[in-house]
Amino acid sequence: MNLLNQISTVSIIGSGNVASVLGKAITDADIKILDVFSPNISNSKLLAEKLDCNYVDSIEKLNTVSDLYILATPDNEIVNSITNLPTITGIVVHTSGTEPCEILAGKFENYGVFYPLQTFTKNRQVDFKDVPICIEGSNDKTSDLLVKMARKISNNVVLLNSEKREYLHLTAVTVNNFTNLLYSIAHDVLEEKGIDFALLHPLIKETALKIQDVNPHLAQTGPARRNDITTVNKHLQLLEKHPEFREIYDLLSKQIIIKHHG
Repeated sequence: MNLLNQISTVSIIGSGNVASVLGKAITDADIKILDVFSPNISNSKLLAEKLDCNYVDSIEKLNTVSDLYILATPDNEIVNSITNLPTITGIVVHTSGTEPCEILAGKFENYGVFYPLQTFTKNRQVDFKDVPICIEGSNDKTSDLLVKMARKISNNVVLLNSEKREYLHLTAVTVNNFTNLLYSIAHDVLEEKGIDFALLHPLIKETALKIQDVNPHLAQTGPARRNDITTVNKHLQLLEKHPEFREIYDLLSKQIIIKHHG
């Protein structure tokens, strides 16, 4: 592949959430996906049908002419995937938030990271124009090509090295995965009492919207923020039958009090 040209053909390794949603965004941007591979052949076939491309039953059978190969695999499968890739000249990228760019060094001349910062679920399409895409390339030309392609599917593209990307991923887990666990806990508590979880939807929405305009520290509200120990203790009593939830509530309340009251 001539690195002076734009990326026009792509191959995808993987068939999970990232591969499915990112693949759809790529095809919507009129970038041709030539083939996909996943160890789960039935998933490969389903994804290939959605992306109108070929699928292969072994990674060694991937075409060797794509401009870009996207490793949309779990982190612990990246090394095995690149070991079995056929000899190619295109750019190879992974989509991991934590693995360094250099994990791809040695086998490929041009490689990098194409990390979309969003929570993805199969069959639930997000507006990719709003999704931050973090780019890192093995050289300036590779970075430029990846940025150019990323801008076709997103309005929020940034160059970010591996160290900074690790911290971004850490905080992404904090605000997304941990928050979703709290949603799940709240859902279970309310369901047990026959209360509709949907009653919390407006509160959840406003909380998320508010921190787009207000520093999260200043946006904090609630009994712990007010140092209202009486209410905190009442809530802890309500959770006596749920010791694991009680522990989380107690820990987070103490952290809020420390942060705001010393």
